[in-house]
Amino acid sequence: MRLPAILLAAAALAGCAAETWVAPGTGWSRASDLSVYAAMNVYADAAREQEMLCAGFAPAGVERHWARDFAAREAAVAAALAMRHGAGAVTAAEAAEAVRRVPCRPLPDGHWRRHYARLLRLLETRLGLV
Repeated sequence: MRLPAILLAAAALAGCAAETWVAPGTGWSRASDLSVYAAMNVYADAAREQEMLCAGFAPAGVERHWARDFAAREAAVAAALAMRHGAGAVTAAEAAEAVRRVPCRPLPDGHWRRHYARLLRLLETRLGLV
């Protein structure tokens, strides 16, 4: 009867290995809108920093690409959050961000950008913008 114990251990380890998959009802899906918005801004800052300092992209180019890809969507989210929670709460959430320095990886990746985009999509869905 060791087989069920081995299956349970394998199932537990499989859950740890799934870094990008998040079960519904856990994590960000239960966080408040403003907490998600603050975290989203932290991820955006980390991603832009990585693109400039680690990948060596020009700051103007990074800002231009971010504006093209996300500016309109982020502005719509900020406006909807201001309608729901007030402009002061949105400003406080933006100011509450704590930029942490993240080390450069050997190869550039979009880790922080993907996290930002995922939280932006979560807020768009919650606020009925998609």
